[in-house]
Amino acid sequence: MASAAPIGHLPFATQEPLRFRDMDPLGHINNSVYATLLEQNRIAFQDQPGGFREAEGQSAVLATQTIDFLREMHWPGTADVRLGIGRIGRSSIQIHQQILLQDKLIAQARCTQVLIDNTTRKAVAVSDEQRVMLALWMLDLTADDPVA
Repeated sequence: MASAAPIGHLPFATQEPLRFRDMDPLGHINNSVYATLLEQNRIAFQDQPGGFREAEGQSAVLATQTIDFLREMHWPGTADVRLGIGRIGRSSIQIHQQILLQDKLIAQARCTQVLIDNTTRKAVAVSDEQRVMLALWMLDLTADDPVA
């Protein structure tokens, strides 16, 4: 990923409290916690009205995730975690995310989730109804956009 997108660029946000137990021996929030914060944000996005919904018998599974660690994060605090949709494929959804603490960009991430059938465990197409829901959260990514 390139340099950071402006704060507020990603349309969906959650606040995730940092815990004392999230610190590592170096005194900062352990890098594995970043993935948990991003996951909590994606789950909240899927659970909220107007967010993405799997159809009956479907699940969205994580296929790839890339995290750019830009700054250390320290306890105590509450992380602002943001999300926007970058691209909708045939059976996949590209999600862009940011972690901010006290209005400073700490990390940015991109992941791909694939929609699968719960019985066959094979990829299934994103429906027209799901595309409409996701379109509300689409980012306007251009070639010079720092989130792209």
